[in-house]
Amino acid sequence: MATALVSAGQSIIGTYVQQDIETRLQQDVYKKQIRVREFFTDFDRLRKGWVTEDKFRSALSMINFHFTKEDIEEIIRRYKLNDGLVQYTTFCNKLEEQFLNNEAKAQVFQAPQIFNQDEEDTVKRLMQAIKRKIATKRIFLKQPFQDFDRTACSHITIDQFSRVLNQLGLLPKDQYLQLLIRQYIDNGNPKEVNYVKFCDDVDNVQEMLSGVITGIKQNPKDIHPDDDFIEDKEGLDLISTLFTSKKLTDNINTLHQVLKKIQGDVVMKRIRIREFFKDFDPLRKGLVTESQFARILHIQNIPVSEKEISILLNQYKVDKIPNGQVDYNQFCEDVDKIFTIKGIDKEPQALVPQIDDSTTLPARRRYLQMTEQEAIQLDELLMKYKQAIQNKRVLLKPVFEDFDKTKQGYITTNQFLRILNQFNLFPDPVSLNLLLKRFVDKANLNEVNYYDFCRIVDQSDEGVAISRSHADAFKNYVKSDNQTQAFIRNDQPNDFEDLMAKLRRIVKEQRQRIAEFLRDFDKLRSGTITVTQLRKGLSMAKILLSDAEFQLILNNFGCKDKQGFVLWKEFTDQVDQVFTTKNLEKVSPSENVPQMSTQYNYGRVSITERDRQVAEVVKKKFQYFCKATRLDIKQFFQDWDKLGRNKVSPKQFRQTLATVNFILSDEEFQAVVKIYAAEDDGDIRYVQFINDTQPPLEIQTESGASQAYVGVKPKEKEKLQPSVLLEQIKVAVKVKRLRLGDYFKDFDPLRKGLMPTNKFRGVLSQMKIDLDQESLDLLETMYVVPEDPIRVNYAKFIEDVEIVFTKTGLDKDPLMKPPVHVIPTFLDPRDALTQEEEEALHAIMLRLGEVVRKHRILLKPHFQDKDKTKSGKITFTRFRSIMDFHKLPLTDDQFRVICKRFAYQGIEFNYVEFDEILKKYENFYQ
Repeated sequence: MATALVSAGQSIIGTYVQQDIETRLQQDVYKKQIRVREFFTDFDRLRKGWVTEDKFRSALSMINFHFTKEDIEEIIRRYKLNDGLVQYTTFCNKLEEQFLNNEAKAQVFQAPQIFNQDEEDTVKRLMQAIKRKIATKRIFLKQPFQDFDRTACSHITIDQFSRVLNQLGLLPKDQYLQLLIRQYIDNGNPKEVNYVKFCDDVDNVQEMLSGVITGIKQNPKDIHPDDDFIEDKEGLDLISTLFTSKKLTDNINTLHQVLKKIQGDVVMKRIRIREFFKDFDPLRKGLVTESQFARILHIQNIPVSEKEISILLNQYKVDKIPNGQVDYNQFCEDVDKIFTIKGIDKEPQALVPQIDDSTTLPARRRYLQMTEQEAIQLDELLMKYKQAIQNKRVLLKPVFEDFDKTKQGYITTNQFLRILNQFNLFPDPVSLNLLLKRFVDKANLNEVNYYDFCRIVDQSDEGVAISRSHADAFKNYVKSDNQTQAFIRNDQPNDFEDLMAKLRRIVKEQRQRIAEFLRDFDKLRSGTITVTQLRKGLSMAKILLSDAEFQLILNNFGCKDKQGFVLWKEFTDQVDQVFTTKNLEKVSPSENVPQMSTQYNYGRVSITERDRQVAEVVKKKFQYFCKATRLDIKQFFQDWDKLGRNKVSPKQFRQTLATVNFILSDEEFQAVVKIYAAEDDGDIRYVQFINDTQPPLEIQTESGASQAYVGVKPKEKEKLQPSVLLEQIKVAVKVKRLRLGDYFKDFDPLRKGLMPTNKFRGVLSQMKIDLDQESLDLLETMYVVPEDPIRVNYAKFIEDVEIVFTKTGLDKDPLMKPPVHVIPTFLDPRDALTQEEEEALHAIMLRLGEVVRKHRILLKPHFQDKDKTKSGKITFTRFRSIMDFHKLPLTDDQFRVICKRFAYQGIEFNYVEFDEILKKYENFYQ
């Protein structure tokens, strides 16, 4: 198809092209902007204007134009002289004439349209048919053609032209397509079609849309140019302009008002106004034209209206002619008076006005006029808003900012009224009109300055300002370096074994080899070093000893033969016994190796009977104190115990008790410290102290037996039964949706169904099935292989556990149905409430629901703060302390009923279930 089209195009203008080869060259030279003469000058060194025939052919080949053999012969024939040379200057002048003469250029690019009368009629009918088809199908032609025109030259190939027409369903028959191509080949190239001209002829968008446009009727209402503007009057009713786009007219009628506005812009934007005028006044005459004056103000981004410019021109124009001269020098001096006064050095007592917020106010705000009576009414209204917001304890500014995405400080009037209505603060029409007149200050009636409104009525800004000033006070604070002060150690060991126990503990904790620090001082390996070298080596090992401790070492390891020397080898062997015993290879395997002690006392006094009596009195007093104040003291100790060691220092212990107003005397404090001090570091075991002083909560059941609800004294643990253990594992597998076989088969490549016991425990750990040591031992006993005690039959274990999902052998018995596994309840039968307790609980929850809804109390976040493990459970005393904190006191009977209902396994309080049920009671009062 493409070959046929190209051959057709060549046959259309073949004769014309053969006769006008120079025109083709002119088009190509103009399109590529080629300097043809420079290709011939290299062959004509003397610039005679002619070259030989072979050099002429070489120059034509360098032009990179596709010549046929006939084309080259024709060109040489035209410009060949009688002596065999070719005159290239005439040839170059012919090609370059379109650059100098527009008529020649138009003649070069004129399309060779040669049609007879029948062909012209056929082309017109074809164009009308294509035009009607485009208008009917609403086709836009130019875009598909442009996809092929990458260089934007307005021409595409014949093949591309026919492809687009075929794609759009506009391709005519071959004889009609040839006529269409002849119509739009206009650059002398038979392979390119001017699609832009074709689109302009047939794709008339204006005619296509004429029906739509003529169907639209114009608005007969005449719009006056001043209808969108209103005058700033005192009696303006803003309610009637809520849904309009009215703008305020400028009430600037005097020169003083115009200068104040310009001065506000200059101060706010820090503009050097004179520098802009100097660029238009190179001779520094101090004058510019009227148009230049207005243009300079626009360049400086100073918004001035035509009315304001006319006021300035009336003052500073020096002549009466149109576009006359303006004295900008005087204008700049009047504007710069806001900064300083000219000639102030000659008037020492002259005062320059201070720049403050009121200076830039004319440029920033455009307030509406208000009478004195309206101002008083507005102040009273704002005070009422301030009091209402303070009573509601809400902040309006964050809600306004949700509508102000660009943080400009303005929202629309409709948004402003919606927010007021959201907080039940919508005023009456008179008050609303006053409110809008005060905070509509942007020269239009559709934007409200909510920043100023929140600054007056919101209460947070004062606190924010105070906190910001407090934070700024520490901005330049320079933290001083920590300075350590020298101190003298005065530790007194009880005996030599006490000292060695301390050294062994230090070495064991720090994993040190003392011999490495002392060996370098003994060059001859004699086993002795000086006393000074011993102390220096211990200091290098960061073992700091007092004089009493060091003297005790000298007394036991001093060298008797050499005065002032120490047997360091024996000393290190004694200390290193905490790791191993020397010459252990010579000891019989049946002989027990002694374990060296690392417990040391260092002057600790033994506990006397008097101390025990005092400590018992303190525990009873503290037990009564906790019961009277409903105190959970453990959380106060945990604030000091960051590492969870269940121990605090004696100073922290006493300070914590003083925090809750439980004061101890020195004798009582020393007795408690001796009883609960840890053996290793002397810290106080506060958990044991709490367990000894905080009694469990006793709840009477129907049988009269008491049940403990505090975790310090849990119920007696019954012996674990195999069926109960297996049921717990089934519940865990069903809840977590575990596939046991996928975990076990990785450790049994031969699929024997057996595995070692240690791997069995590892698989259970991977499945996150937490079992204690007793449960693991019982499980291994249940599935151990009798012939091989170190292996477990995990296949039988999987079959017993996966009964919760399916049952083996269902493929052989299709009628058998696996039993449905029901997750058992963990509710203790003794926790069931009686009818009287149910009624009492209902009354309690009703009262709590009413109080919580009325005061908008959120209890769950406080419970979650105390639930460190996120298990949904807390202790009973913690629950009661949180209720007391929110002014929700419970009597002992009420507390007993609630704890009995929401107890989890008798040791914790299920606050998640309590919160869900409390929300249902809140809905009773909605």
